[in-house]
Amino acid sequence: MSSPQSLLSSAGGSWIELGSVLAKAGEGTIYDVAGRPDVVVKVFHPDLDGLDVKLAKVAAMVDTTPEGAVQSDGFVVLAWPRQMVYRDGAPVGFLMPRISTSQAVEIHSLSNPSNRANPLPSAPQWTTGATWNHLVTAAANLCLAVDVVHHAGAVIGDFQERNILVADTVRVTLVDCDSMQFTDSSGRQYLSPLGRPEFTAPELVNVDLRNTARAEASDLFALAIHIHLLIMAGNHPFLRGVWTGPGDQPDALTLARKGSWAGGPGSPLHTHPFAPSVEFLPNEIQALFRRAFTDGARNPSARPTAEEWRQALTRIQVVNCPSGHQIPAESGMCPWCGIEAARRARKPRPQQTVMPSLSQHRPPPKQPTPVSAHTAVGGPSGGKGNRWVLWSVLIIGVLVGVGVLVGVAASTEKPTATPQYTTEAVTDHVPVPNESWSYPRTSTSPAPLPPPLPSQQSSWQLVIVGTCDEGGTCGVKQRSAPYTAADRLVPNDLHDGNAVTVVCQTIGDVRSSDGRGSSSVWYRLANNAYVASVYMNTSPAGISAC
Repeated sequence: MSSPQSLLSSAGGSWIELGSVLAKAGEGTIYDVAGRPDVVVKVFHPDLDGLDVKLAKVAAMVDTTPEGAVQSDGFVVLAWPRQMVYRDGAPVGFLMPRISTSQAVEIHSLSNPSNRANPLPSAPQWTTGATWNHLVTAAANLCLAVDVVHHAGAVIGDFQERNILVADTVRVTLVDCDSMQFTDSSGRQYLSPLGRPEFTAPELVNVDLRNTARAEASDLFALAIHIHLLIMAGNHPFLRGVWTGPGDQPDALTLARKGSWAGGPGSPLHTHPFAPSVEFLPNEIQALFRRAFTDGARNPSARPTAEEWRQALTRIQVVNCPSGHQIPAESGMCPWCGIEAARRARKPRPQQTVMPSLSQHRPPPKQPTPVSAHTAVGGPSGGKGNRWVLWSVLIIGVLVGVGVLVGVAASTEKPTATPQYTTEAVTDHVPVPNESWSYPRTSTSPAPLPPPLPSQQSSWQLVIVGTCDEGGTCGVKQRSAPYTAADRLVPNDLHDGNAVTVVCQTIGDVRSSDGRGSSSVWYRLANNAYVASVYMNTSPAGISAC
C-alpha cells in the first residue's frame, strides 16, 4: 500500500502515485509517476521562497497550451506544465511531459568542438558524427522552439545551454519552462530573475530582474549567441578574438553594449586566426548577425526574430570543399582549410638535438695499473691497483654470502600464489552510421579487479601557458568564479611560465587556447582564484571536484 506522502491528486480527482526520484534541484524534486511513462511530476520544496507566487505562475501556464509545444509525431519541443497536482487539497507541484534523455545532450556538447569530438564515456556518442550541416539544422530547430515560446506569451529569460537539449536527430527541446517569464490572461507578469552573463542582452546590464520584466528582444540576443556558437565552431562573438583596442580586452557584457563582436563592422575585436570568419557565411546570415549584435546594441527591436533566423538557416545549401569540409554553397572560401593552414604555420618546426662538440680537446683517459700475478693481494707493495682488487674481492664475497642466506630463508617459507588477471581487448571505436542512428549496447562483461587506489593527492603544481593566444596583451585573469564575466579575485594577471598550485576542478564557461583546444573545465588555485584549464601546461588525472 502506498504511503500518504507518495499519493497526490490531479485537478480531476484522479490519484497520482509518486515513483522514484529522478532529480533534485533548488526549487523542487522530480519524480517518476507510477503507471505513467509519458509524464513526470515536479513537487516544490515546501519552504521555497515565494512558493505561492510560483504555484500561481504554474497554474496560469497550465491554462495555456502553446501551439507546437508537442509535434505531431509526439516529439516534445517544450517541457511545458500540463496539470497541477495536490496533496490534501493544496497545490504542491505539476505534471509535465517526460523527456527521453538516453540520446539527448545539452547544446554545449554539440556546439563546443572539443565536447562534440570527445564525449564522456557515459554520455551519448552520436555527437562525434555530427557535421556542420547537423549544426546548422540544430540551430534552425532551436529557432523553432524559441518561436513557440514567444507565441505563448512567454520569455525564456535564463536562456543558457543547460536548458537546451538536443536529440540524436538534432531536434531541440527546451526544459525548465516553469522558470520562464510568463504573462497570464489577466495581464499579470511572472518574472524570470535568473540569467548567465554571457547570454544576457546588453540592455539588461545593471537591471534588477527581480522587479523588471524582460522583452522578447532579450531572448533574441541570446538566440543569436547560440546560433553563433553552433555554426562558428563554438566561438562566442564577445569572448574570443584578437583585441586591437587600448588596454585589456573588456568583458563580454561591455563589448556587447558597444556592439563590438569578433569580426563585426568597425569592431576592435577582430576574428581570431584559429576561428572562422563571419565572411564565409551567406550574406543573409551575415546581415542577421549585424542586426543582432551591431544594430541591436543600440536598438534591441532591430534584432531578427526566431522565425527570420529559422527561414534563413533552412535556406543554406551545404557543399563540400575540395578537402572535404562542409561550407555554404555560395561561400568563396573554406574557413576550415584556412584554420588548418594557420595552425601548421604557427606550429614550431622540430629542431635537431645538440650534444657537446666531439672536436673539443679532451685529456686521454688514465690507463689502469697492471696487476702482477706474483704480487700478494694484501702486501704493502701492491699500490692503488692492488687495493682496488682487494676491495672488489671482499665486496663480491659479501654479496655471495648474503645471496646464499636469502635463498635459504626463502626456501623455508611457503610460496604465495600470485593472482592472475585476464586482460580482454577493449575497443572504444563506435562507427558513425551513414543513414540511420544506431548504437551498440554497453558490454556487461565483468571487468578485471582494479589496482589498489593511489594515495589521494591534494594539490598539483602546474605552469601557465598559451595566454598570448587571444592576441593583444598576454596574460590570464584570476577570477572569483569559473565564468569569463566573473570579477577578478586577485589583481595581478598570470603569464606564460608562472607556476601555480591547483587544488580542485569544476565546470564553467567554455574557453579556448591554441594547442590546448576548448574546454569548460576550470581549476581553482590555492589562492581560491579560478583559471580555465586550457591555460595550463597539462591536465593531470585525479584532480578532485571543487
